[in-house]
Amino acid sequence: MATVAADDTLDDVERWFRSRGIPHFIGDYSATRDVFTRALPALTLVLVLELLGALNFRWAWWVNVGVAAASLGALLVVWALVNAARKRPALARPDRVGRTELAIFVLLVPALDLVAGGQRLTALNTLIGNLALLGVIYLGTSYALLPITRWAGGRLWRQVGDVLGLLVRALPLLLLFVTFLFLTAEVWQISASLDGPFLAVTMALFVLVGIVFVVARIPLEVGALARFESWADVAALVGDTPAAALSPPADASPATTPRLGRRQWGNVGLVVLFTQGLQILVVSLMIGVFFVGFGLLTVTPDTSTVWVGGPVHLLVEWELWGRPVVLTSELLQVAGFLTAFSGFYFTVYVLTDATYRKEFLEEVLVELRQAFAVRAVYLASRSGSGG
Repeated sequence: MATVAADDTLDDVERWFRSRGIPHFIGDYSATRDVFTRALPALTLVLVLELLGALNFRWAWWVNVGVAAASLGALLVVWALVNAARKRPALARPDRVGRTELAIFVLLVPALDLVAGGQRLTALNTLIGNLALLGVIYLGTSYALLPITRWAGGRLWRQVGDVLGLLVRALPLLLLFVTFLFLTAEVWQISASLDGPFLAVTMALFVLVGIVFVVARIPLEVGALARFESWADVAALVGDTPAAALSPPADASPATTPRLGRRQWGNVGLVVLFTQGLQILVVSLMIGVFFVGFGLLTVTPDTSTVWVGGPVHLLVEWELWGRPVVLTSELLQVAGFLTAFSGFYFTVYVLTDATYRKEFLEEVLVELRQAFAVRAVYLASRSGSGG
């Protein structure tokens, strides 16, 4: 009974890890068993839809029926052959999804496209789409992006007041650097010339550099959090978690807890990145709203036309206190460009200034410290119980 209770507690701890977006803290966490195997129904549905999507409505109905039957038959034959090689019933559901099943998912439909009609472009698009889908499933499930986002969103909701206070203190300094850019013709000309994907790529460049900066600082901020001198230090942190019910072996020491592996570091990095990213996103959106409002009040259509060097694209126009107020696509482009720049500046500033870093990052580090303590108890108890 004690072993059953311990196993149940370990399961509770593993669910606790998943709910906080750190499933790689689970012992023997496997992409084959824990990610793709659980995604098998969805992968099967996508594969069947791709097989049906190979039909051509310009063909006779009986040809389409034959192609559909042949495609589904080919899938069942391949499925049966794989099961036969593993000495399992022909149509049994795979107990694990490994390289063989993933290769079938990626290559079967493109191969049928080539055999049926030599549709090279369709086969290539399907191949790339399948690989991209597997990548999304792996990242989304293996690194628990949805639980991370939900957890980070809950923290952000609880910290709305702190974020607003941080914005109020940071906004004046930002305005000193950015407002004069907003009122220069060169910025309007550059932003207006960034049509379509060019503006998106330019804004994404600021985001990418900001992400690289945050990721580069993660080892500096998090490195010492995973080390504990005694179980007393650990017990003080796990009191309100499922790990409080675990009793590590008497001969174990938290100092011997295995170091984080590459995937576990990646998991921790995503947690920090998402929590900080959501906060920075909210602050950046507020700054963007400020720029749009400021532009509506200060930049007239004639002024924006002169700055852009040509006619502007009117989106909304109304009159306020006898003066025309115009929302143009150029104003939105300038506001978006400067918002991305301000978000990058804000990221660098809050992570390098000691006062802002303490307010902006301290709570995340405290919760990560608790997660490392839970991991230490979990791994020691799991090892002691033969898990």
